[in-house]
Amino acid sequence: MAKPTAPLLSFGASGQIAKTLVFSRWRGRSYARRHVIPSNPQTAEQSLTRDTFSWLQAVWKIAPALVTAPWLAYSQGKVLTDRNAFTKFNLPDLRTAADLALMTMSPGALGGLPPASITVTPGNDQLTVACAEPSPTPTGWTIQGAVFAVIESQEPGVAAFYTISAAEDLATPFSQVIAGLKSATLYQCFAFLRWVRPDGQIAYSPSITDDGLTT
Repeated sequence: MAKPTAPLLSFGASGQIAKTLVFSRWRGRSYARRHVIPSNPQTAEQSLTRDTFSWLQAVWKIAPALVTAPWLAYSQGKVLTDRNAFTKFNLPDLRTAADLALMTMSPGALGGLPPASITVTPGNDQLTVACAEPSPTPTGWTIQGAVFAVIESQEPGVAAFYTISAAEDLATPFSQVIAGLKSATLYQCFAFLRWVRPDGQIAYSPSITDDGLTT
């Protein structure tokens, strides 16, 4: 992809020329590409990708701030948005998956270490999710809190249960009860840590996951 600084001998351009080149801007950067007529393949593989992509977009639209925060941190300084990062991480793993065991709820940002373990305890229409901090803690780093999230286990791209429930705990031992869930339903549960680095910046760990069945 070309990235001209002064396309067409000017300081900006958009649109197509003679159906050969297309000029535009994305996230403040000018670019040029060849003019093409989009195809619309309906192969099984393409449909699988589209369905999973649509599912991820629907999940993102209603994801709580506790979940979107690490993706925003991860995307800083990169030529992609937090939404794009969420899709980029999850689409390859989920497009052929039968459940959400391979889903990533936090990609990690600025070097935060993940929890040592995650524990899920079933309850009546609720799950208690806990995690253990890594040991030893890196010198100068402080755990600011742990974030827990649950989403109904499903085949992505087929089912349509988008709601993510999330909560945080700011003190050890890290644990939260996530209530208001469906009875006798399997949920995929996630935990990740929010760190304060020695330089004062907020870092996030990659998420770890396990499942839990409500009673």
